[in-house]
Amino acid sequence: MPRLTLVCTGMGIVQRGFETYMADLAEKLTLGNDDFQVELYTGGPYISKKIKTKQLFCISRNNRIFNWLFGLNFTSEIELVTFFLSLSFKLLFQNTNAIYLGEYKLYCYLFKFRKLFKKQFSLVLYTGGQVKPGLYDIQKDYVHHITDIYYGNLLNEGYPAERQFIIPHFITDQVTYVAENSIDIRKKAKQKKVVISIGLIDKQIKRMDLLVEILAKNSADYFPVILGEFTKDTPEIINSLKLNFGLDGYYLAKVEREAVFNYLNQSDIFILLSPKESFGLASLEALSVGLPVITCDYFESRYVLKDYATRINNLDSNNVLKELESSLITNNSKLDIESRKKFVNDHYSWANLQIQYRDMFFEVLGLKQKTF
Repeated sequence: MPRLTLVCTGMGIVQRGFETYMADLAEKLTLGNDDFQVELYTGGPYISKKIKTKQLFCISRNNRIFNWLFGLNFTSEIELVTFFLSLSFKLLFQNTNAIYLGEYKLYCYLFKFRKLFKKQFSLVLYTGGQVKPGLYDIQKDYVHHITDIYYGNLLNEGYPAERQFIIPHFITDQVTYVAENSIDIRKKAKQKKVVISIGLIDKQIKRMDLLVEILAKNSADYFPVILGEFTKDTPEIINSLKLNFGLDGYYLAKVEREAVFNYLNQSDIFILLSPKESFGLASLEALSVGLPVITCDYFESRYVLKDYATRINNLDSNNVLKELESSLITNNSKLDIESRKKFVNDHYSWANLQIQYRDMFFEVLGLKQKTF
């Protein structure tokens, strides 16, 4: 039986959109699949009730000693290289038909490894809307785009259309999940509007500090909820929240992936002020529960969210607050809420994308297409 290998260095080490996507994809492809084997290699411990994962040795980016000696950036490189070495050892003695991955440096290492050891597996690069391959073998390799931003460029460079797939992210099915220490956000917020943002809790990429600064102008009206991976900027952002909203006037945490929808369902509006997203999965998940969404204006936001989000160019605090208040008033009818839910379900649910995903992997693995 053909074997498809999914690899994700960060799974079990960090919790971001890409790691969530890879776990969900492995689970979806495994369910009821008797056409090909699916295996998932991770860099950290990841436990799933639905799939078997295989953790490979690597020196984690969270290793305190290495961070102290070399800093986070270099330790992250060490993590990738040590993961690659462990994976290479596996591939020397175990054959696979195709490797699906989204880390471009790892893709390059595997490309050179394949050439050196004369292996025959295909590489399928998930571009994530952020990168296009510079190394490729048009007889073996494929590209999975989630938007069409690089599709034309690759065509012009000689990458065949039949080896490129444009298939968007699917969103995680909503999970009814209540943790033992589940937070009742509505109770904490009292009469305030709950404004939620999900992503890396930093100042450069997701700009959570800017969101806090803007909401602080009307701190009496808003209750911020910020969920995501902690960074070196997080303590400063927490201090700003305490100063502007008080100890009980906000909620910031890293939560289990299954609990995210608990918080979305208790919120009034979603906002993300990152200058650019490769896809905007968190925004889609917010739309899927009917929330109005505000993002910055960039190609991927227009491509993915269409007319179902408010986009802003002017990040002046007064302008953002004006858009926030307007969205809460004008975009919250029952019809608006149901329209947003339907849009996401029609375009981004697994139920409506699974045939495209399975067709892609059937093509990659050289299997005869079938009707699902």
